[in-house]
Amino acid sequence: MSGVSSSLLSVTDAGEVSNGFSDRWLAALRDLEASKVFRASPTQDEDRLPSLWLRLRAARDNGGSADVVELASLLSQVASFSPRADDWSAPYEPMLTMVEGRTAIPSDLTDVQIEVLVVVSDALPDHLLRARVYDVLAIRSLTGADRARWYQAEMGAVIEATLGGERWMRDRDMWDRALLVGRRGGKPMAASLQKLTQILIDHALTADLAEFPGPVADLLDKHGLARDRAGALAARMRNLASSAELEPARSYRERAARWHGVAGNSDEVSVDRLAVVNSLIAEAEGLSLGPDSDSHPRSAYLYERAMKALRMIPRKQREKLGVSALTTELGRRIRAAGAATLGTMGVLESESVDLSEARDHSVAAVSGKPALEALRAFVDLSSFSSLQDERDRAEKILAEHPLQTLFSNVHFASDGRVVHRSGGQGGEPIYGEDPATWRQMIQAYEIKVSLMVQGMLAPAWMALSNEHRLMLGDFVAIMRGSSIIPSDRELLIAQALYYGYDGDFLTSAQLLAPQIENMVRLHLRNAGQQTSTIDRGVEQEIGLTALMGRESVSEIFGEDIAFEIRALFCGPIGPNLRNNFAHGLVSDDSVRSVHAIYCWWFVLRLAFVPFWNRLHDARTADSHEPAERDRPSAREGETGSEPGP
Repeated sequence: MSGVSSSLLSVTDAGEVSNGFSDRWLAALRDLEASKVFRASPTQDEDRLPSLWLRLRAARDNGGSADVVELASLLSQVASFSPRADDWSAPYEPMLTMVEGRTAIPSDLTDVQIEVLVVVSDALPDHLLRARVYDVLAIRSLTGADRARWYQAEMGAVIEATLGGERWMRDRDMWDRALLVGRRGGKPMAASLQKLTQILIDHALTADLAEFPGPVADLLDKHGLARDRAGALAARMRNLASSAELEPARSYRERAARWHGVAGNSDEVSVDRLAVVNSLIAEAEGLSLGPDSDSHPRSAYLYERAMKALRMIPRKQREKLGVSALTTELGRRIRAAGAATLGTMGVLESESVDLSEARDHSVAAVSGKPALEALRAFVDLSSFSSLQDERDRAEKILAEHPLQTLFSNVHFASDGRVVHRSGGQGGEPIYGEDPATWRQMIQAYEIKVSLMVQGMLAPAWMALSNEHRLMLGDFVAIMRGSSIIPSDRELLIAQALYYGYDGDFLTSAQLLAPQIENMVRLHLRNAGQQTSTIDRGVEQEIGLTALMGRESVSEIFGEDIAFEIRALFCGPIGPNLRNNFAHGLVSDDSVRSVHAIYCWWFVLRLAFVPFWNRLHDARTADSHEPAERDRPSAREGETGSEPGP
């Protein structure tokens, strides 16, 4: 699928473009323009480059002169490149990757095709396509001088493109790329970067809500620009919040808070964040006053988001604003609402099938859907493991084979080290379970994880990632919309999940494992429990294994999620991801291990469920207090820490 036939293309000796060659392809471009492929003003319901790609493909398939067909095919491939705005070295990837091939990327284009792009670039009537072509020519340039020239031309084309009245939410990747080019270009690009920045500032300060001034301001914030206009941008975002609908209004107040922070006005930051808190509380109170008893979980979810926003306001500012006691009140309301566990989604169940059937079923479940629906189907391929079901199965097996319960077991690591000796039936309990029963539960759990990853998650992930190119920003949006994710870990966890979606599961798991520990510690603190010890004036955090040994963990997270965390991250019986990653015990063989893939899916499901519930006003939502609370001081001499980091 990649590449364009170059049988009709030719250049003169030494690769120089002749006048005849230029005239030939400029004539082909004029003929292409005459077919109305390039629209002077894109309609409100279309993305410019994706729609242009479709029209160019249609022009290619409709026939015409050989040169027109060839040029339409070449330009359609350039329009099809899928942008990776956050990747400087490889900013484009194939739009589609399938078994029989993939669509093109810049490196697929031949030298002759590059010469054709050189000829037609300045004459292309669509500014964004012209900017894309200039970017490709810069990427393929052999000298720094040529590269700088094409990048300068790209900046000029984006500056000429209009922002107002367009559906630019997908095409904004071109503005994102241009800002990155301008920042990386140094002094030669300074004037163009300043001009483009001013255009974006003007749009953010003057455009109405239908023209996306908020996302434009987000681009400026992302690239560290417009710092001298931070106060004006903050005021504008706050003003837009007053006329926006409920949820968008909160987003604009959050933007106002960020820009007030850039301006160094901490008092106004707290005012904006408190406005978000009050909005969430007011909506929750409105639901609780209604006749529908099913509104209580939704109210709790809104209270949890309010808690998350409130914890971002420093204690001194809360006292200054007269809301220092609001954290306690919100905690009381959460408990009163009775939302005690994560909301669950539908469970995929079937008769026993071989892996090939499970593979086909999982691929079909995520295929042919919009990106968000496909991601929902992916996290819904299975529910979390049921502690009661795992215990019942283990006890049944042990009842059928009683001899294996009588003896202790020695557990070895992959390098031959003895890492644990577990007792037989009646020995010291492990997380409240008989050691023989727990051992059987973990053995069955690891088999289940292996079959689930190989038969469902891995093939479904491949189908999902081939069909949809999710960016880092998409995962950031999910984290910001998920009440279980701590407000100070949204970008970090989003980056980890993005690595996994991109196929780097080992890096993803290594980042996620300590964040699970932080999440457990956070919710224990929010429940009023001590998570650190002080011995002779030195405060130390209690490790994950010791924290998960507390009975209250099952009350806070629910027994099923608590079991998954214990089985996957804690203790030498099982994957023990927390310990293995913390002590550097993973090797190259773990790059695509089933445990790393499952760890990624587990955290993705934890975060995505409350995000999805928020979007669809679901009647169930997670109950955990997601934001950092003020840490009580540890009691002198308290014990319970576990050794090691």
